[in-house]
Amino acid sequence: MKFGLNVLLYTAEFSNDTLDLVGKVAELGFDGIEIPFFDLDALDPVAIRRALEAAGIGATGCAVLFPGTSLISDDPAQRAAGVERLSRCATLAAEMGADGAAGPLYAPVGEIPGRARTHDEWQRAADGLRAAAEVAGDAGVILSIEPLNRFETHFINTAADALALVKAVDHPNLKVQIDTFHANIEEKDTAAAIRLVGDHLGHFHASESDRGVPGTGQVHWAEAFAALREVGYDEWVTIESFATGIVDLCAAASIWRDIYETADGLATDGLAFLRRSLGVA
Repeated sequence: MKFGLNVLLYTAEFSNDTLDLVGKVAELGFDGIEIPFFDLDALDPVAIRRALEAAGIGATGCAVLFPGTSLISDDPAQRAAGVERLSRCATLAAEMGADGAAGPLYAPVGEIPGRARTHDEWQRAADGLRAAAEVAGDAGVILSIEPLNRFETHFINTAADALALVKAVDHPNLKVQIDTFHANIEEKDTAAAIRLVGDHLGHFHASESDRGVPGTGQVHWAEAFAALREVGYDEWVTIESFATGIVDLCAAASIWRDIYETADGLATDGLAFLRRSLGVA
């Protein structure tokens, strides 16, 4: 397994101005950096690839859809914009040398209509993700869709639903991401969810139940890690938390209090816990 750190722990925007985070993540002992794919125009794939090569680490992307780019919208223009954005994420990932991009790649976070998803929304998402997966396949990267908790989306809340959507799309470059923060809210049994997804698991976020230091909350880590080994998962195990000083980011993640002492401390303590628990030196 490879251990990554999502740099939303330090910044909501990634650009050449924050390129030093690549070296920092390497110095903290991680195998790779997870880069926010938010402002795509700010990403310089050539400079990022150069920094990754210099630091000797890998990368993944953390991607979202913004308002106006929803794959499940009844507006064809929005759906087209969503496919274009995901396609660009796949291309950027390949250009910078990242393995792929993961996240809620179906609808903007927080767009909740106050009802359950519809059959039409499901079909629109499948069509859009299939088109994006074709681009990802040509680029040689993986896109992984992430179930979010019910307070962030109405569309995909469980690993079972994400797996069903991936199977409906039926493309090898589209997989499922599991995040233990969301799974702790929505799954009956996170380990069982991991086993269900099996070889369709494309990315894994190690996030504590309060978004704090992994290993200090209520996530059933031993069971989750045993399930990862059982299904033969050997890709990225990435810590995700958020910078508490960034107002917009904290509002989006509903973080209203300090959840860790220092960002560096969360990173190093979390990594030590992951390595110890998974037996990876």
